[in-house]
Amino acid sequence: MRLTGIIIILLLTTMGCKNPDAITKTEEINHLSRKISELQRQNKILRDSLSEYEENFLYSQTLVGVPDKPFLKVGKNNNIVMLFQTFDKKLPKYDIYKLEGDKQIKIGSNTSTRFDYNFTPKSIDDKELKLLVKIPYNKKTIEIPGLMIFDVKE
Repeated sequence: MRLTGIIIILLLTTMGCKNPDAITKTEEINHLSRKISELQRQNKILRDSLSEYEENFLYSQTLVGVPDKPFLKVGKNNNIVMLFQTFDKKLPKYDIYKLEGDKQIKIGSNTSTRFDYNFTPKSIDDKELKLLVKIPYNKKTIEIPGLMIFDVKE
């Protein structure tokens, strides 16, 4: 009986004593795991928000053409400075197309908010320049059209 009592006392002593440091470390690990999960969720929200902002910025662009001279000459190269409304911001690489009827003729690529285009009117009635910029972004293509009408003289 005495042996049984000693065994019971030893079992109760070892079973009843839990290491408080082990409990604290487990709680801390669980707390840190929850924090990491929350930070990962917030990081995804921020990445999605930034991507949406960038996409909306690209869709909001306007292409503007400004000729070097007040009027263009028939049969002569006339430099047209092409600008996006936002200056000095690097854009994703985009392609530039000249539109002639239903045809899109690729004339270059760029990443700047400015590029030069040489326009040569064939006659006094050749007053319109139609360009199209295509910006690949997030597996989509954002298209920004530009239509400029100029004064043309002989």
